[in-house]
Amino acid sequence: MSRTPTRDASPETFKALLALDGRLRRSLGSVLYGLVKLRASQINGCGYCVDMHATHLEQDGLPPRTIYGVAGWRESPFFDETQRLALTVTDALTKGIDPISDKLWDEAGRLLGEEGRADLLIAIGTITTWNISGLTTHLHPAP
Repeated sequence: MSRTPTRDASPETFKALLALDGRLRRSLGSVLYGLVKLRASQINGCGYCVDMHATHLEQDGLPPRTIYGVAGWRESPFFDETQRLALTVTDALTKGIDPISDKLWDEAGRLLGEEGRADLLIAIGTITTWNISGLTTHLHPAP
């Protein structure tokens, strides 16, 4: 069964999501935002998004070993303190919206600032929206 992709079914909403995506990329930085999008897409099981975000990270100059390491980031030596924080929050909010401890909340504020912390939360929700769209409309990466 063929399903109409979101970008075709609701172009105005798609355009708004693209604008939000651009804003979050500018706020968090391309690499940090890309890591968040890749990790959430892995958890949500969206093959199209995993392929796209891994490709974008590669184009941003992230070494392939680091990109592969996102799946097992807790055991990987490739991520700095800020990236580990963002991946921790991504895991917590993507796996069913676990509460964020005060310690993690404070650490996010310390590393990202108040605006960056707020944008991280919005970024995780936004990529989940993209994942829902990709999965539901059966988007697949090109072979």
